[in-house]
Amino acid sequence: MSKKPTLRDVAKEAGVSVATASYVLNKVTNQTIPEETRKRVYDAVEKLSYIQNLTARALSVGKTNLLGILLIGKDSDLITKHISYAKFIDQLERLSLERQYRLLVARIDPAQPNFDLVLERKLDGVFVIDASANSFHEIASKFTFGTPIVLVDGLIDDPLFRHVVHDYKQLFDIVNDICDGQPYSIVHECYHNQALNNWLQQESRLPADRIWPAASDVQSLRSFASSHHGQPLLVLNEFLALQLASFVNPADMIVVCTSDCPEYVPRGARSIRLQQNKAEQAYEMMKAILNDPFATEQSVLLPFHYESSI
Repeated sequence: MSKKPTLRDVAKEAGVSVATASYVLNKVTNQTIPEETRKRVYDAVEKLSYIQNLTARALSVGKTNLLGILLIGKDSDLITKHISYAKFIDQLERLSLERQYRLLVARIDPAQPNFDLVLERKLDGVFVIDASANSFHEIASKFTFGTPIVLVDGLIDDPLFRHVVHDYKQLFDIVNDICDGQPYSIVHECYHNQALNNWLQQESRLPADRIWPAASDVQSLRSFASSHHGQPLLVLNEFLALQLASFVNPADMIVVCTSDCPEYVPRGARSIRLQQNKAEQAYEMMKAILNDPFATEQSVLLPFHYESSI
């Protein structure tokens, strides 16, 4: 297998110093570099495929029309967690292509983060999904200051960054109306973003022993569901509900369709759906920031509506 070209290889091919090649590729404005030299660097990039799927022409205008999606996930996460963002990513790609943007998708393991794939590309903006505060700030540090970053399904206490999250306060107003005082329990995907877990639990106003953040331990999930048998069970994510349906009566479930796939809600279960498309809202926020970094509110809260049956 041939060795992946480095910045030093690009500089050698172009007949310039490594520093000059770096200045050109990073669009450093305080350096005077002849246009002929810039062209040699871009030609070298293209010849060596130093940055895959990114043409020298895109580099030369300082815009790549390339957006990134970084999905934070561990191998030990439930399979339902891995597949729950499939439709979101597909819709985001379609929206991007309609506007002449391409999408790069990478999974980042918070325990062993590898940013090589991301750093090889110059991204115009980045969507980060379910990142902890530590992971998010580590990711943000890899990009140049001012690169638009939208955090999806996560909260970060920093006014520089934007969030797209579910409106849990409004959700639990709906749930309380449905249950009408009847005790219920919650099973939800365990987010890597602890602030989001905390907010969900806070808005539910339920004691901790009635809330189960589903991680990798399926047996414990089964035991939790069994201990609340016969009571309403609020399940956040329709794919998680499918897994639960093997040992929970769907008639006891109230399923929150966080993946926008209501067709997968187990038959007989009640469902709560998003009023707005998450991918559309995330993309509109990114588009606004690309045009003006101060043009949008810090957070978009996605509201829900109740469906009694499917």
